[in-house]
Amino acid sequence: MNPITIKDFTIYFENQGFNAINKWIKENKPSTIFVLVDDKTMENCYPYLMPMIETTATIEVIEIDHGEEYKNIDTCAGVWSALVELGCDRNSLMINLGGGVITDLGGFIASTIKRGIPFIHIPTTLLGMVDAAIGGKNGVDLGHLKNQIGVINPPIMTIIDPAFLRTLPQQHLVNGSIEMFKHGLISDRVYWKDMLHVTDYLSDTFNSLIYQSAVIKSDIVSMDPFEKGPRKALNYGHTAGHAIESFLMEHPEREAVLHGEAIAAGIVIESYLSLHSARLNK
Repeated sequence: MNPITIKDFTIYFENQGFNAINKWIKENKPSTIFVLVDDKTMENCYPYLMPMIETTATIEVIEIDHGEEYKNIDTCAGVWSALVELGCDRNSLMINLGGGVITDLGGFIASTIKRGIPFIHIPTTLLGMVDAAIGGKNGVDLGHLKNQIGVINPPIMTIIDPAFLRTLPQQHLVNGSIEMFKHGLISDRVYWKDMLHVTDYLSDTFNSLIYQSAVIKSDIVSMDPFEKGPRKALNYGHTAGHAIESFLMEHPEREAVLHGEAIAAGIVIESYLSLHSARLNK
Protein backbone atom coordinates (compact mmCIF):
# COMPACT_ATOMS: atom_id res chain seq x y z
CA MET A 1 0.00 0.00 0.00
CA ASN A 2 1.46 3.33 -1.04
CA PRO A 3 1.99 6.03 1.59
CA ILE A 4 -0.60 8.81 1.69
CA THR A 5 0.83 12.33 1.86
CA ILE A 6 -1.19 15.29 3.15
CA LYS A 7 0.87 18.45 2.78
CA ASP A 8 3.25 18.30 5.76
CA PHE A 9 2.84 14.71 6.91
CA THR A 10 2.56 11.18 5.58
CA ILE A 11 0.52 8.13 6.54
CA TYR A 12 2.52 4.92 6.25
CA PHE A 13 1.29 1.36 6.41
CA GLU A 14 2.81 -1.60 8.22
CA ASN A 15 6.61 -2.01 7.89
CA GLN A 16 6.89 1.06 5.66
CA GLY A 17 6.02 3.07 8.74
CA PHE A 18 8.67 1.61 11.00
CA ASN A 19 11.26 2.12 8.28
CA ALA A 20 10.14 5.75 8.01
CA ILE A 21 10.39 6.26 11.78
CA ASN A 22 13.91 4.86 11.88
CA LYS A 23 14.95 7.00 8.91
CA TRP A 24 13.55 10.13 10.61
CA ILE A 25 15.32 9.28 13.88
CA LYS A 26 18.62 8.67 12.09
CA GLU A 27 18.39 11.98 10.21
CA ASN A 28 17.11 14.17 13.05
CA LYS A 29 18.85 12.58 16.05
CA PRO A 30 16.26 13.39 18.76
CA SER A 31 17.74 14.01 22.20
CA THR A 32 15.09 11.87 23.90
CA ILE A 33 12.20 9.80 22.60
CA PHE A 34 9.07 9.86 24.75
CA VAL A 35 6.44 7.17 24.23
CA LEU A 36 2.99 8.00 25.56
CA VAL A 37 0.87 4.94 26.37
CA ASP A 38 -2.05 3.95 28.54
CA ASP A 39 -2.13 0.89 30.77
CA LYS A 40 -3.73 -1.19 27.98
CA THR A 41 -1.28 -0.28 25.23
CA MET A 42 1.66 -0.60 27.61
CA GLU A 43 0.72 -4.23 28.14
CA ASN A 44 -0.47 -5.20 24.67
CA CYS A 45 1.25 -2.90 22.14
CA TYR A 46 4.47 -1.47 23.55
CA PRO A 47 6.28 -4.87 23.47
CA TYR A 48 5.43 -5.15 19.76
CA LEU A 49 6.60 -1.62 18.96
CA MET A 50 9.94 -1.44 20.71
CA PRO A 51 11.85 -4.07 18.67
CA MET A 52 10.90 -2.04 15.59
CA ILE A 53 12.63 1.14 16.79
CA GLU A 54 16.32 1.51 15.97
CA THR A 55 17.99 4.18 18.06
CA THR A 56 20.66 4.88 20.64
CA ALA A 57 18.64 7.79 22.05
CA THR A 58 17.17 7.52 25.52
CA ILE A 59 13.58 6.23 25.43
CA GLU A 60 11.25 7.28 28.24
CA VAL A 61 7.77 5.81 28.65
CA ILE A 62 4.95 7.89 30.14
CA GLU A 63 1.87 5.88 31.07
CA ILE A 64 -1.61 7.18 31.83
CA ASP A 65 -4.87 5.43 32.67
CA HIS A 66 -7.08 4.46 29.74
CA GLY A 67 -10.50 5.94 29.08
CA GLU A 68 -12.23 9.09 27.84
CA GLU A 69 -12.54 10.36 31.42
CA TYR A 70 -8.77 10.95 31.46
CA LYS A 71 -8.74 13.05 28.29
CA ASN A 72 -8.55 16.35 30.16
CA ILE A 73 -6.27 19.17 31.20
CA ASP A 74 -5.43 17.49 34.52
CA THR A 75 -3.91 14.56 32.64
CA CYS A 76 -2.08 16.98 30.37
CA ALA A 77 -0.60 18.76 33.38
CA GLY A 78 0.68 15.46 34.74
CA VAL A 79 2.29 14.51 31.44
CA TRP A 80 3.75 18.01 30.91
CA SER A 81 5.34 17.80 34.38
CA ALA A 82 6.73 14.34 33.63
CA LEU A 83 8.20 15.55 30.35
CA VAL A 84 9.95 18.47 32.05
CA GLU A 85 11.29 16.28 34.85
CA LEU A 86 12.63 13.78 32.29
CA GLY A 87 14.51 16.48 30.39
CA CYS A 88 12.26 17.19 27.44
CA ASP A 89 13.69 19.83 25.09
CA ARG A 90 12.91 21.23 21.64
CA ASN A 91 14.83 18.35 20.06
CA SER A 92 12.78 15.64 21.76
CA LEU A 93 10.35 13.36 19.91
CA MET A 94 7.01 12.07 21.20
CA ILE A 95 5.44 8.86 19.93
CA ASN A 96 1.75 8.46 20.78
CA LEU A 97 0.95 4.76 20.95
CA GLY A 98 -2.74 4.07 21.53
CA GLY A 99 -6.31 4.79 20.54
CA GLY A 100 -8.04 8.09 19.95
CA VAL A 101 -7.62 9.34 23.52
CA ILE A 102 -3.86 8.85 23.38
CA THR A 103 -3.41 10.41 19.94
CA ASP A 104 -5.76 13.35 20.66
CA LEU A 105 -4.21 14.07 24.04
CA GLY A 106 -0.62 13.24 23.06
CA GLY A 107 -0.76 15.44 19.99
CA PHE A 108 -2.03 18.35 22.08
CA ILE A 109 0.66 17.83 24.71
CA ALA A 110 3.43 17.63 22.10
CA SER A 111 2.08 20.69 20.27
CA THR A 112 2.27 22.80 23.43
CA ILE A 113 5.25 21.56 25.47
CA LYS A 114 8.29 23.77 24.80
CA ARG A 115 6.06 25.59 22.26
CA GLY A 116 5.89 22.40 20.23
CA ILE A 117 7.96 19.28 19.67
CA PRO A 118 7.65 16.80 16.78
CA PHE A 119 5.34 13.86 17.34
CA ILE A 120 4.32 10.64 15.64
CA HIS A 121 0.97 8.86 15.91
CA ILE A 122 0.83 5.08 16.01
CA PRO A 123 -2.88 4.28 16.44
CA THR A 124 -3.61 0.88 17.95
CA THR A 125 -7.40 0.87 17.61
CA LEU A 126 -9.45 0.73 14.43
CA LEU A 127 -11.09 4.03 15.34
CA GLY A 128 -7.67 5.62 15.67
CA MET A 129 -6.44 4.20 12.37
CA VAL A 130 -9.32 5.47 10.25
CA ASP A 131 -10.19 8.67 12.10
CA ALA A 132 -8.49 10.09 15.20
CA ALA A 133 -4.87 9.83 14.02
CA ILE A 134 -5.58 11.40 10.61
CA GLY A 135 -6.18 15.10 10.06
CA GLY A 136 -4.17 16.92 12.70
CA LYS A 137 -6.91 17.48 15.29
CA ASN A 138 -5.47 17.26 18.81
CA GLY A 139 -7.20 18.18 22.04
CA VAL A 140 -8.99 17.35 25.24
CA ASP A 141 -12.43 17.53 26.78
CA LEU A 142 -13.55 20.38 29.03
CA GLY A 143 -15.57 18.83 31.80
CA HIS A 144 -18.27 16.81 30.05
CA LEU A 145 -17.93 18.73 26.76
CA LYS A 146 -16.03 16.84 24.07
CA ASN A 147 -12.93 18.24 22.37
CA GLN A 148 -13.34 21.84 23.50
CA ILE A 149 -9.63 22.59 24.00
CA GLY A 150 -7.04 21.84 21.34
CA VAL A 151 -5.11 22.68 18.20
CA ILE A 152 -4.99 21.57 14.59
CA ASN A 153 -1.39 20.50 14.13
CA PRO A 154 -0.39 17.42 12.13
CA PRO A 155 2.10 14.82 13.32
CA ILE A 156 5.24 14.34 11.28
CA MET A 157 3.81 10.95 10.33
CA THR A 158 1.11 8.45 11.23
CA ILE A 159 1.81 4.72 11.16
CA ILE A 160 -1.08 2.34 10.52
CA ASP A 161 -0.29 -1.29 11.31
CA PRO A 162 -3.37 -3.55 11.37
CA ALA A 163 -1.40 -6.08 13.46
CA PHE A 164 -2.43 -4.03 16.50
CA LEU A 165 -6.08 -4.91 15.83
CA ARG A 166 -5.40 -8.43 17.10
CA THR A 167 -5.20 -6.97 20.61
CA LEU A 168 -8.81 -5.69 20.47
CA PRO A 169 -12.12 -7.31 21.43
CA GLN A 170 -14.82 -7.59 18.78
CA GLN A 171 -16.82 -4.69 20.25
CA HIS A 172 -13.94 -2.29 19.63
CA LEU A 173 -13.52 -3.50 16.06
CA VAL A 174 -17.21 -2.86 15.37
CA ASN A 175 -16.85 0.48 17.15
CA GLY A 176 -14.10 1.63 14.80
CA SER A 177 -15.93 0.39 11.72
CA ILE A 178 -18.67 3.01 12.28
CA GLU A 179 -16.34 5.78 11.09
CA MET A 180 -15.60 3.66 8.02
CA PHE A 181 -19.31 3.32 7.27
CA LYS A 182 -19.56 7.10 7.70
CA HIS A 183 -16.84 7.62 5.10
CA GLY A 184 -18.88 5.53 2.68
CA LEU A 185 -22.05 7.50 3.40
CA ILE A 186 -20.44 10.88 2.79
CA SER A 187 -18.11 9.97 -0.05
CA ASP A 188 -18.30 6.59 -1.77
CA ARG A 189 -21.37 4.41 -2.44
CA VAL A 190 -19.24 1.45 -3.60
CA TYR A 191 -17.15 1.62 -0.45
CA TRP A 192 -20.35 1.62 1.65
CA LYS A 193 -21.54 -1.53 -0.08
CA ASP A 194 -18.14 -3.20 0.45
CA MET A 195 -18.37 -2.40 4.16
CA LEU A 196 -21.78 -4.07 4.35
CA HIS A 197 -20.14 -7.38 3.45
CA VAL A 198 -17.40 -7.29 6.10
CA THR A 199 -17.25 -10.47 8.19
CA ASP A 200 -13.57 -10.64 9.12
CA TYR A 201 -11.86 -7.63 10.67
CA LEU A 202 -8.42 -9.29 10.58
CA SER A 203 -8.21 -10.13 6.88
CA ASP A 204 -6.20 -8.65 4.02
CA THR A 205 -9.51 -7.58 2.47
CA PHE A 206 -10.40 -5.55 5.54
CA ASN A 207 -6.88 -4.08 5.62
CA SER A 208 -7.54 -2.71 2.13
CA LEU A 209 -10.78 -1.14 3.41
CA ILE A 210 -8.79 0.54 6.21
CA TYR A 211 -6.48 1.94 3.55
CA GLN A 212 -9.42 3.21 1.46
CA SER A 213 -10.92 4.84 4.55
CA ALA A 214 -7.64 6.61 5.25
CA VAL A 215 -7.60 7.83 1.63
CA ILE A 216 -11.16 9.18 1.89
CA LYS A 217 -10.46 11.09 5.07
CA SER A 218 -7.09 12.34 3.82
CA ASP A 219 -8.61 13.66 0.60
CA ILE A 220 -11.22 15.64 2.55
CA VAL A 221 -8.69 16.97 5.06
CA SER A 222 -6.30 18.05 2.30
CA MET A 223 -9.09 20.15 0.73
CA ASP A 224 -9.97 21.83 4.04
CA PRO A 225 -7.38 21.31 6.81
CA PHE A 226 -8.96 23.84 9.20
CA GLU A 227 -12.59 22.74 8.76
CA LYS A 228 -13.96 25.84 7.07
CA GLY A 229 -16.10 23.96 4.55
CA PRO A 230 -15.87 20.45 3.03
CA ARG A 231 -14.24 18.91 6.11
CA LYS A 232 -17.43 19.52 8.07
CA ALA A 233 -18.86 16.47 6.27
CA LEU A 234 -16.64 14.35 8.50
CA ASN A 235 -18.75 15.53 11.45
CA TYR A 236 -21.76 13.58 10.17
CA GLY A 237 -23.33 11.97 13.22
CA HIS A 238 -21.00 13.77 15.60
CA THR A 239 -23.21 16.63 16.76
CA ALA A 240 -25.83 14.28 18.17
CA GLY A 241 -23.22 11.62 18.97
CA HIS A 242 -21.11 13.98 21.07
CA ALA A 243 -24.24 15.11 22.89
CA ILE A 244 -24.92 11.48 23.80
CA GLU A 245 -21.35 11.02 25.00
CA SER A 246 -21.44 14.23 27.05
CA PHE A 247 -24.74 13.23 28.66
CA LEU A 248 -23.36 9.83 29.65
CA MET A 249 -20.13 11.35 30.98
CA GLU A 250 -22.27 13.64 33.13
CA HIS A 251 -24.32 10.67 34.37
CA PRO A 252 -21.80 7.93 35.24
CA GLU A 253 -24.57 5.82 36.77
CA ARG A 254 -25.77 5.10 33.21
CA GLU A 255 -24.04 2.54 31.04
CA ALA A 256 -21.31 4.14 28.92
CA VAL A 257 -21.04 3.67 25.16
CA LEU A 258 -18.00 3.69 22.91
CA HIS A 259 -17.41 6.62 20.56
CA GLY A 260 -18.40 4.72 17.44
CA GLU A 261 -21.59 3.50 19.09
CA ALA A 262 -22.55 7.07 19.93
CA ILE A 263 -21.75 8.21 16.39
CA ALA A 264 -23.89 5.41 14.93
CA ALA A 265 -26.81 6.68 17.00
CA GLY A 266 -25.94 10.24 15.95
CA ILE A 267 -26.04 9.29 12.27
CA VAL A 268 -29.52 7.81 12.71
CA ILE A 269 -30.75 10.87 14.63
CA GLU A 270 -29.29 13.40 12.19
CA SER A 271 -30.56 11.47 9.16
CA TYR A 272 -34.06 11.35 10.65
CA LEU A 273 -33.99 15.09 11.33
CA SER A 274 -32.67 15.78 7.82
CA LEU A 275 -35.47 13.75 6.28
CA HIS A 276 -38.34 15.11 8.36
CA SER A 277 -37.19 18.67 9.09
CA ALA A 278 -34.97 19.58 6.12
CA ARG A 279 -36.80 17.46 3.52
CA LEU A 280 -33.68 15.46 2.57
CA ASN A 281 -34.52 13.03 -0.23
CA LYS A 282 -34.81 9.38 0.73
